[in-house]
Amino acid sequence: MQNDVTRLKNEDCLRLGAILDLEGTHYRRLLRLAWRQNSYMQRQDVDRLEANALEWGLYLPMANEARIARERCVGELAARNGLVIPPGRVEDLLDYTDPETKRTVAGALGGVRRAAARLARQNELNRLLADFCLDLVHEEAEIFKSAVLENPAGCYDEGARNRGRGPGGVIVRQA
Repeated sequence: MQNDVTRLKNEDCLRLGAILDLEGTHYRRLLRLAWRQNSYMQRQDVDRLEANALEWGLYLPMANEARIARERCVGELAARNGLVIPPGRVEDLLDYTDPETKRTVAGALGGVRRAAARLARQNELNRLLADFCLDLVHEEAEIFKSAVLENPAGCYDEGARNRGRGPGGVIVRQA
């Protein structure tokens, strides 16, 4: 609800907008990593999956730091202006600023929300794909196990090396 008196300084709200822009940038970076993860899982590219996981470990803390900075900023602005607003409710804070600043910061907030929603969706898709891959590996392992138990000589040559074909060659590399 718009207050008759604008209580927040535009500079403070624009600083909040800059923090939101940074948070959105981090979420979009994580989204790109999630897309890559999906591609690497489909191609069973274990080396790139591992490198991608290392990048997640680098950029996820940055995204978390940006989220915490945003929550702190909202809390500080609310407290400084005598407002009771939960740290996650940026739009409530914007009810106490001018319309132009509100549009600017709301645009940055919308960018964060869209990136976070797309990231959550891609992470869920990746989880489903990982579950599917694990089910396939389990089925292939069962096929391999039954083939080896039925006819171990058919899987290996005289030097105990995998023949590379037939039931013994089902599993080449496991992601």
